[in-house]
Amino acid sequence: MVSSPYQPLRSSNGQIMLLILHPAFQLDAPIRCLLEPAFLSSNPDFEALSYTWGDPGNGCNISLSNHDFLVGDNAAAALRRLRWKMMNRVLWIDAICINQADVDEKNEQVPLMQKIYGQAQNVLVWLGEPTDGSILGMRLLQNRMASVGWHQWKIDQTYGKPTLPFFKSVKSSIAMMNRSRLIQEQINGEVRELLDRPWWRRTWIIQEVVLAKNIQIICGDEVVTWDTVASLLKRLRMTQTEVQVFGVKLSDRNIFPDRMYNLISGYHQQWHSTAGRLELLDVLYQFRILECTVAHDRIYGFLGIIHPDVATKISPDYHLDVPQVYHDFARTMIQVTNNLHVLNCTRYWSGVDNRTQQQKAYSVLEQSRYYDIHALIFDGPDKTPRRGWARLPDGWERIPSKKSLFRDNGDRTKQSSEWSPLEGQQAVRAEHYIKQRELSLGWSKIWDNLCRARVVYGVGETTREHQLRNEKELLRQKLSRLPSWVANWECPSRWDPKPLVNFSLSQPRYFASGNTTAELSDHSNPRVLSLKGHIVDEVRQLGPAWHPETERPPVSRKGIDALVQWETLGLIELPDCPYSGTGGRTNALWRTMIADYAGAGAADSDDWAYIETWYDRTGWGRELPDMASRGGNETATLEGEIRELEGVMHTQFHHIRPLPNVETRELLKHPGMNFSHNKKKYGGYIKRIYAACAHRSLLITYRGYMGLAPWNAQIGDKVAILHGGKTPFILRNIKGTEYFSLVGEAFVYGLMAGEGMSEAFGGARDINIL
Repeated sequence: MVSSPYQPLRSSNGQIMLLILHPAFQLDAPIRCLLEPAFLSSNPDFEALSYTWGDPGNGCNISLSNHDFLVGDNAAAALRRLRWKMMNRVLWIDAICINQADVDEKNEQVPLMQKIYGQAQNVLVWLGEPTDGSILGMRLLQNRMASVGWHQWKIDQTYGKPTLPFFKSVKSSIAMMNRSRLIQEQINGEVRELLDRPWWRRTWIIQEVVLAKNIQIICGDEVVTWDTVASLLKRLRMTQTEVQVFGVKLSDRNIFPDRMYNLISGYHQQWHSTAGRLELLDVLYQFRILECTVAHDRIYGFLGIIHPDVATKISPDYHLDVPQVYHDFARTMIQVTNNLHVLNCTRYWSGVDNRTQQQKAYSVLEQSRYYDIHALIFDGPDKTPRRGWARLPDGWERIPSKKSLFRDNGDRTKQSSEWSPLEGQQAVRAEHYIKQRELSLGWSKIWDNLCRARVVYGVGETTREHQLRNEKELLRQKLSRLPSWVANWECPSRWDPKPLVNFSLSQPRYFASGNTTAELSDHSNPRVLSLKGHIVDEVRQLGPAWHPETERPPVSRKGIDALVQWETLGLIELPDCPYSGTGGRTNALWRTMIADYAGAGAADSDDWAYIETWYDRTGWGRELPDMASRGGNETATLEGEIRELEGVMHTQFHHIRPLPNVETRELLKHPGMNFSHNKKKYGGYIKRIYAACAHRSLLITYRGYMGLAPWNAQIGDKVAILHGGKTPFILRNIKGTEYFSLVGEAFVYGLMAGEGMSEAFGGARDINIL
């Protein structure tokens, strides 16, 4: 029998293993550690590591309590960097301090992670080993500007300067402007790369950081605090303007991939200011795009940051199949919360095109691999050609070096030459420098086992990647057999609409089932969800689904044919219209477009003019250009034209809702005269329209109601009010049976405040969903 460094733990008493990391003077010295049990109740001193497991690679043998123990490449790199020279360092690392071969121990230790990360003196975020560029990014975060300049010079000496020499740029004001921006982009791009490392896509990081008292971000030997990132981004945004219209960002010029950082920071602040009260479904839905090695962790990975009333009812069990975990979770949530919020998370996913967002290279050094950085370019008509960045033909690569070398990857010899394939060719159109982040055809961005990024051409699928893809496909097949009412947390789709319910609000936006609570009825089939409810209507007509290509709300409806068809369909007069006494179908339509809140939260009746302005019947809106495909000079011109849109909107708004005919003194006090007020309110409404309508269809029922249905709804589907549900739900009868399948949540104007509970819609019945 092979001996083990582990010993049984009394997990129920809060006992854990701590890792005693022995000191070393040399980075490559053997790693020696000791496992030592400790009770959390005794408040031991330790730091907790948050890192990416990733592909273990060849692994590294360490000495663990006098046993040879294999750890992954990235864990070994972290241990080497974290060692002190003279003293032991006490750490907690999940891959080592939990016996990963003992499923029962994992089940018992996972619930203790809330206390582990909450009690740790520091949570150490290990981003991985450094690159030449990442050192630049970390020193910018540290605000060591002299060191930034020195390191940037060293990089230029090794890999070649990404800009023309000053004396060559000074001949053109455009060239000078682009040179200045590119130098700044070289520095800022490395911060972007740090924010794009694999750590930011790992499920477990959320609770590890949210729970932390103090957070340090580490890359190689460089260390910064968590708040340093926010400080830098705030500083940069104060000095570099962003192109916005109605509060919607149009250009990625100064955007950092900091969405995950901001989300985690928000939850961290909320956790520490509300005595640890986060809504589980809110967290699960926000972070469902993250990656995890084991699909169980899409649930278990968040149990440490939710209310104990819920967390204590969900016991991690890695013995169970993933579909069973998701099934049990959905039923438990209904029983514990007495509402149907978990049903608002179900989305149709099978067969949906799940193409991920295009990868981006933020490092200027890596971008220069698929560009000739001294090619002949021009900025527009009648502009003198100049030297600058131009994309290389397919398959060609620049080898970063002090003197540029080029090679054709289609050439079997892979010989390099100082000759560029663009040399001697006609000048090509200049691109805005942020366009450089988009990889050329055939190029991929990959990370090694130590989390360092590089761009490569023609990389194929590795054996490990092929194995993981097959495992994912097998899991998808299993999950396709889930009951329709069970949310599939493993397979988010790019066509997932935003939930109508805000899970974190103490006062709900809607209360379609009044003050009822969800009660599960007994059923012999555990796959069946049996609830009390009312079938109140049936879908008679559906408008086309609206699937916007970007996450940027359109500034007007111009050019969106699907939404024009919605209006045509919604305004058809029907006999016995339920809206005849409440402003008619025109009122119902604009309120449907924003999924208007019920009760006191409803939009002011005068706000119809903002939606009418957005309908853009006169064509005041214009198609927004691709800011990333223009040269610097054209971009500056377009930015001014785009900002004029706000003034055009303001004028159009007053054509639709004229100002009152009153004395000048009173007129100046009128809210409609306030340009900033109108701009901000209009911006708020276009964001609400996007959130409500994106990836949904307009529905019309036989009773004449209109609303928003899941994009996959069908004519003949039923509109149901289920007890404990804040919104109506769309159900589909399973042919030849008494059962229904759940299509998804719905907004139905006129049924969002309990109206469907009246006797006019009949009494409650058992509704069985399979």
